[in-house]
Amino acid sequence: MSSINKSPIASIAPIESSNAKIVGGIALFVDGEPITIYAIQQAQRTLNTDKLRATDFLIMEKLKKNEIKRLKIEVSDSQIDTQINQIAQQNGMNLDQFYTAVIKEGMNLTEYRSKLKEQILTQELMRKILFSSNVGQEDELRKYYNEHSHEFVIPKQVDSTKFVSTSKESLEKFKQQGIASALPNNIAKDNEIIDLESLPPQIADVLLITPEKSFSQVLETGDGNFVTFYINKKIDTKRVDFDQAKNYIAQKLMMNNQEKILHDYFERVRSSSKIVFVR
Repeated sequence: MSSINKSPIASIAPIESSNAKIVGGIALFVDGEPITIYAIQQAQRTLNTDKLRATDFLIMEKLKKNEIKRLKIEVSDSQIDTQINQIAQQNGMNLDQFYTAVIKEGMNLTEYRSKLKEQILTQELMRKILFSSNVGQEDELRKYYNEHSHEFVIPKQVDSTKFVSTSKESLEKFKQQGIASALPNNIAKDNEIIDLESLPPQIADVLLITPEKSFSQVLETGDGNFVTFYINKKIDTKRVDFDQAKNYIAQKLMMNNQEKILHDYFERVRSSSKIVFVR
């Protein structure tokens, strides 16, 4: 302590030594930002992969963060709160129950919000990239519309058989065995005609994409139960015109080509970035 107070040189020397250790631990720079040897080793262990793939993963993470900054993508606290509420509801929990579950997983709420923010930022980046692609050109959309006309016949109602149980596994097993199989004691059955316009959009979409004479995916009901619908018949169908279907088609084509679109985009970003390997 006394030597540091007596001489400014004494206080400078340890800092220079520390910096030398830090620089010595850097493996490469991505647009001036360092990636350390230690970070690569950690990524190798976490991803259970080799050094080359771990390095490539960390480069890609740096490029994503840089693109988020460049495109000025931001996430507010209210957006994070909304996302947390949705996740809690999807898991049939109130906020207190959800926060307790997060803590039981070994993560404090600050860490959880930080990780969730990163996920939302990445999702927004991917959405911007996908929507900026040229996959939605009019001629390509119309070609899909003409070749998949059956996808654009929309019913107003669905004649269904509803199966409800507290056990998701029982419903999945019953689905595999088929509609004609014996109904287990822990599954309740009810026939009903469903007006699709009265349903929440996410549930209506599930019934719309389920073909006739087929089971829907198993859904949570929010009260501790699970449900699947067997679609007997779709009623009062009408054909959606091209202008109404355009956005749906564009999103579907983007999802079908998502991997290629994102790969090509980041290849262009990487080729224009300055990546300097130190060792």
